Amino acid sequence: MRTDVSYNLSSEKTPIILLHGWGMNKTIWSEVIKLLPQNIQARIRCLDLPGYGDNRLELEDYNLAALTSWLASEVDKPSIVIGWSLGGLLAQNLAFCFPEKVIKFGLIASSPKFMKSDTWPGIKSDVLTLFLNQLSKDHVKTVERFLAIQAMGSESARKDITALKNVVLNVELPSQIALQEGLRILQDVDLTEQLSQLTCPVFALFGKLDSLVPIAVEQEVKKINPNIQTSCFDKSSHAPFISDTAKFNAWLIKNIEE
Repeated sequence: MRTDVSYNLSSEKTPIILLHGWGMNKTIWSEVIKLLPQNIQARIRCLDLPGYGDNRLELEDYNLAALTSWLASEVDKPSIVIGWSLGGLLAQNLAFCFPEKVIKFGLIASSPKFMKSDTWPGIKSDVLTLFLNQLSKDHVKTVERFLAIQAMGSESARKDITALKNVVLNVELPSQIALQEGLRILQDVDLTEQLSQLTCPVFALFGKLDSLVPIAVEQEVKKINPNIQTSCFDKSSHAPFISDTAKFNAWLIKNIEE
């Protein structure tokens, strides 16, 4: 199943794969791609995760291992894999489990561990538990509430929320299983030890105003793996490619071409 937004199979350059976050779909990248140089556009693949957008694949077990195996089957040759939020966990796990598939990978507002603990900055456990409980009652409103949290803090929060909603509501809604088990992945997965063992290049972008992946995560990941190249947007929250697309694209091009 091909789920590309754009991809030039004849390109001799390294493919770039973009992965969306929880509740979203591949069209989240549309505005970003429009503003990129054509030679980079030609290298990009934007994938819908199973259960999202056009990808109605039903996994036997919807967990990080199964998602990683699915992604590995989609990667035809060594690529630069970049994941936003939940997609970042998937990009990291692909690099660890299938190192031959990943030349380098990028994290956008993502973390190897999303849940807050005594030693790790993150989301309070009761927040995701609340979303899990609400999903069974009204998953549309649950996704909309989550989108509002993603934009919280951004100077363009209202515009960002509208843009995020348009991405969700203009295509078929994500499956209940994808939403439910995606939240469980965010709740349960801890790839911090794995991150310390990775040897491929890693670049990461954080938003100083992000309420889901606190800016303190930036320093924590650098402690785990000092080779990670990190950047921070002072006026962005959880969706820096929406709140500051031009600046995001400059960051993206820089890290792709290095």
